[in-house]
Amino acid sequence: MPTSTRDMERLLRDAAKGLQARLPPRLVIAFRPLTEAYFRTTARGTELRVVLNDALEEAPVDVLSAMARVIVARATGAARPREVGKAFWEYVGTEDLRMRMQRNYLARQRSFHPEPRGEAWDLRELFDDVNDRYFDGALKRPMLGWTIRPITYRWGWYSSMVRPNGLIVMNRLLDDPRVPRFVLEGTMHHEMLHMLADPEVVEGRRVVHTREFREREREFHRYNELRPQYRKVLDRYARRLAREEKGRRSRRWR
Repeated sequence: MPTSTRDMERLLRDAAKGLQARLPPRLVIAFRPLTEAYFRTTARGTELRVVLNDALEEAPVDVLSAMARVIVARATGAARPREVGKAFWEYVGTEDLRMRMQRNYLARQRSFHPEPRGEAWDLRELFDDVNDRYFDGALKRPMLGWTIRPITYRWGWYSSMVRPNGLIVMNRLLDDPRVPRFVLEGTMHHEMLHMLADPEVVEGRRVVHTREFREREREFHRYNELRPQYRKVLDRYARRLAREEKGRRSRRWR
């Protein structure tokens, strides 16, 4: 039977009492179709908003109680989240939950198209080449795809949500014959490192770009040339948007 938000509030209040933590007077709780996160919290004055992944809505009570301790620990700093809520951390590592979250993730996401062949570049070829040169061919090819729309805040991402080998998505802006091949290789190399690197938890926060990760990232043979090339791509995109806006304005005045 699905857990009610009232039951979840009771679990959070009990967790706060057990951790000797103080929660805001008002809790706003909802189960929502999150794509990857187990939960999200937002504090606003005397209110704490808690959004829980609906894949956890029918989890056992002991798991939800443990999750409540993790949420309180993260929201208040009363404890290290990884040191409380053992039952929760064990549960989220089960294959059953991972598969449910994967089905939800793929059904709900609207950010990428799982087709590796782009207009200019084939991600399968790029992955295999980088895999051979930097990883001795040891990595199994994940699901590969391009963002549906150009984005300006990241060049790619890796997700372990997709079984069995994960997912790598590349920014549509890089699918351009004017972008040098090594730029795509460097971006792919970065995302492939996430397939190997285990995140660290520092003061309750999940850190994926660790010092070791950054050291390995610099092993890419043209690492120092990547940032200037990314800037060129963004500048070209900005000029394109400016031209399109100018065209729209001229049409409005006709």
